[in-house]
Amino acid sequence: LIASVPAMSDFMYRFRDKAQKDPLVPVGCAATVACLFVGLYAFHKGHSNLSQKMMRARIVAQGATVIVLVAGSMAAGKLVPPGSKKAPPGINPTEYRLMKEEEAKQQNEEAKQQR
Repeated sequence: LIASVPAMSDFMYRFRDKAQKDPLVPVGCAATVACLFVGLYAFHKGHSNLSQKMMRARIVAQGATVIVLVAGSMAAGKLVPPGSKKAPPGINPTEYRLMKEEEAKQQNEEAKQQR
């Protein structure tokens, strides 16, 4: 259980970082989930017309989310973080920066231990 706490904080850090860079993706995901649950609830209550409309809205929200996700990924692939070397092809610049920061932190810790 204790080992999962840093993983969760790392997940939240990465989620917050990515949500700040591309805020429409979490909004689209939330809209998709909201349409899904409202549609399922309407189906459960017997409101088939509303259920059909919500399922169609879910498809639209899901498609818009995928389009925003692809556009954001393409834009992120073209950006280079300031003051760092260009990320190798196929690696997201944000993930490359985080990887380099982690390597630098490990090197600092090793240097402190050698002293």
